[in-house]
Amino acid sequence: MKKLLLIAAVCLPMFLSAQTKIKETDVPKSVLLSLEKTYEAYKVKTWYQAPGQYIADITVDGQAGRSYFTANGDWQYSTFPTEIKECPTLMNTYFVNNYPGYRVKSVEYVEEMSGDNYYRMIVVRKGVGAEDCEMVFDTKGKLMKSNAPDPDEVKADYYARNNPEEKNINKRSKPEEDLASTPKEAPSNGIVAAFTKKVPPARISVGPDWIKRGHDQFVAYYSNNQKVQFEAVYDVNTEKAVMTGKVLPKERYTNAIIKYLNEKYKNEKYKIEKMVVYEYDSKYRDESTGKKPKPYTYVVVSQKIKGEKKPKYTRMEFDNSAKFMGLLAAPLDERDIQ
Repeated sequence: MKKLLLIAAVCLPMFLSAQTKIKETDVPKSVLLSLEKTYEAYKVKTWYQAPGQYIADITVDGQAGRSYFTANGDWQYSTFPTEIKECPTLMNTYFVNNYPGYRVKSVEYVEEMSGDNYYRMIVVRKGVGAEDCEMVFDTKGKLMKSNAPDPDEVKADYYARNNPEEKNINKRSKPEEDLASTPKEAPSNGIVAAFTKKVPPARISVGPDWIKRGHDQFVAYYSNNQKVQFEAVYDVNTEKAVMTGKVLPKERYTNAIIKYLNEKYKNEKYKIEKMVVYEYDSKYRDESTGKKPKPYTYVVVSQKIKGEKKPKYTRMEFDNSAKFMGLLAAPLDERDIQ
């Protein structure tokens, strides 16, 4: 990537307030001709004018995006919003392995006049008031540039925040057995009330066992009267349901996922330790899109490693069509397979 300095120009939100919607008849012919030279087949939905720029909301090969031109008619670059599952696996793996506690706010594919195409990912630490961070990956998913915190610092901070008892252990001289009497963190009354309203006690045979997941979620682990295991996830801040996971028995494993795993672990022995289908609550909406996210499947696979006492666990996510989405770096919480 030769012109990463152009990344400053790709920070589109800072220009939004200065844009004015205009008619195509008000667009210079040089700009229209430049667009025709850039893309063979396209549709323009709206034209905008900004200081020193003309901007077109376009659709190319069914993909909506924005194309930017100078006042003289030269094409600068185009951006196309992209879902993380459509990005290179290497890119997704880098994020999930190095930035626990963060979420992907947006991803866009950028095409520049220089021919240097790349992915621009905006991530933010979960919580209130966190600042956006930017990562730039090449078309194969290799990280090229980032202003996000150092991954080692992020993982150390995430571990410390989610394992505060270890920090306290180092500061105390009390016997280790005293720790057993320390009560674990409990969900708020609002979360408990919301869960009880949704899942009355009469429908539960085991549980609920409440576990803190990360710093912003509580999970109720329980089994219904048919002995089916569930994981109900609630948001700490809103006290509302986020999603519910249903643990599948072996005979109900998704065939397409098993096929994918058989191909991935060809000639290797592996075991599916856990397959959970998560479906979002009917009232839950994604902050960035305003839409209800689609269901997905969480899978834990184990492999015995020669010379190692503990097996190796690999955590994966698949979308609602059983397409591989990416890897997860760590157990979901202390109840997850360690």
